Amino acid sequence: MAMAKKTKAKKKAKSKASIDPQVIAQRRQKYAVRSLFKRLGLQRIKSDGVEFKFKERTGELDDIFIYENVVILGEYTVGKKGTEHIAKKSLLYGIINNNQSEWMEFAAAKFSGFGELKYLPSEYQVKICYFSVNALSDEVYAALDYVFFLNGTKFRYFDALAKTIHKSARLEFFKYLRLDFKKIGSEIKSSSNNSRSFGGFVLPESFSSFPAGFKVVSFYADPKALLTMSYVLRKDSWRDEDGLYQRVLMKGRMKEMRRYLTTEERVFVNNIIVTLPKETRLNEPGEEGKNIDTKSLSVVRDVTVFVPFKADVIGIVDGQHRVFCYHEGDDQYEGKIEKLRDRQNLLVTGVIYPSAYADADKRRFEAKLFLEINDKQRRARSDLKHSIEMILSPYSTIAIAKAVVARMNSNGALRQMLQTNYFDPPRLIRTSSIVSYGLRPLLKLEGVDSLFSSWNDPDKLKLVELQKGKVGQATIDPILEKYTAYCYAALNDILLAARKKLGSHKWALEDRAKDRFLTPTLINGLIVCLRLVIQNGKPLSETTYGERFAVLDQVGITKYRSSSWKALGEAIYKKCFQ
Repeated sequence: MAMAKKTKAKKKAKSKASIDPQVIAQRRQKYAVRSLFKRLGLQRIKSDGVEFKFKERTGELDDIFIYENVVILGEYTVGKKGTEHIAKKSLLYGIINNNQSEWMEFAAAKFSGFGELKYLPSEYQVKICYFSVNALSDEVYAALDYVFFLNGTKFRYFDALAKTIHKSARLEFFKYLRLDFKKIGSEIKSSSNNSRSFGGFVLPESFSSFPAGFKVVSFYADPKALLTMSYVLRKDSWRDEDGLYQRVLMKGRMKEMRRYLTTEERVFVNNIIVTLPKETRLNEPGEEGKNIDTKSLSVVRDVTVFVPFKADVIGIVDGQHRVFCYHEGDDQYEGKIEKLRDRQNLLVTGVIYPSAYADADKRRFEAKLFLEINDKQRRARSDLKHSIEMILSPYSTIAIAKAVVARMNSNGALRQMLQTNYFDPPRLIRTSSIVSYGLRPLLKLEGVDSLFSSWNDPDKLKLVELQKGKVGQATIDPILEKYTAYCYAALNDILLAARKKLGSHKWALEDRAKDRFLTPTLINGLIVCLRLVIQNGKPLSETTYGERFAVLDQVGITKYRSSSWKALGEAIYKKCFQ
């Protein structure tokens, strides 16, 4: 008889203490922020856990970062009660902001990481950055306008930019912080010329075919100057939405171009297209101060181009990748590219606006020029075309729909639930189908099923004429804002009623899209229902919708998937309004 095998007593596994998910989120956030500043080339000074008392106010700081004479105080939160959190910190922030010189003297003595200050306390610029996963209220942003709030979307933009162009992203981040370029680092002690000069050529105005007063110049510029002085109106960046149209920088393409610069050892021969500020001077070569009268020119002639040496003055319309591939990086190509940054080897064609040209006109001109260049070389993506359309054709139905989506994401039933930016969290609801298939039919300026037909404004027909281009307008007519506001309010009424009936547990963004009740299909279905309500002359009010939606949960919403929003909308209307 075989002996039974002895079985080893199983050791009772030690149960690991579960870690609070919020603690994990806090650790991830701190690591991400510190990694960002490291890529930007800032030094971290440890401050977490150090309690101090400054001007009778006690507090702590999560982190301090420093670059030359720029000091950034970082505060982190991952909770949903960010407004309460910032309220507790605001008094300390206000005292520091209003007493920056004294704060620097205090901080240098309190935090050992500062060492001996390289600059006078009065020469330091102190900025406060508040990093939050969730957006805060508009009231907080308005009340603390000296605090820079980097919610998830803005942070992801700068994080992606820093991963793409590394330390050169610091220039744009400092622009976001509203820092004066002439007061950063060695520039504060410099008495150098306030302009950069480039030898080049100017085209007679009659040769360019641009409107009267425009000047076109060509010159060679060094990448370092362009990196320092230029801006790009990237659609999904930190800047205000109006007038933004360009793509974000692509990391893969940047790497390929840096490899080309170092392996082929040659420059890009095609032009960088830029706009130059009206303060740009065209002087006789070798005779600074003697301006050339371009109106009298009949042939191309040589000039010295003087551009104000400061940030955000050269607008890159085409060629941002060719400029930014010279960025200050930490890859295997940096050794060679560092030697190329100061060489005047990039061919630039610059357009100088007439002195009286308005900012809105500049944006329209740049967007149109960008589209002309890029649409002939390769098809511009549809979302970029939509953004350009908002600039060039603000009265188009697509432009109105995009404006309504922006309002829906700022207020109301879908506040902070929609993807309106490339760097928005992927868990938010995508809006491309909502704009194209939901809102465009609802907002069109014709038909008995559009909100335009139910709008009672006495001047509404002016909007039709503006959309057709039959009325010349130098500025946006107020009638557009009135229609956009009306459309948002009318749409929000039916969405609020649906949210109230379905309940907050269904009107929520589950982490996994497949677990969600609230989907683009449901939103578009409610929009289709609203069109049927308008077409059949039913009352438009949140109260009416609330009464009718008493049986909304009997529709069987979850069985409608993907692009079946038309069938869902018809089912909601039939069940609730007939």
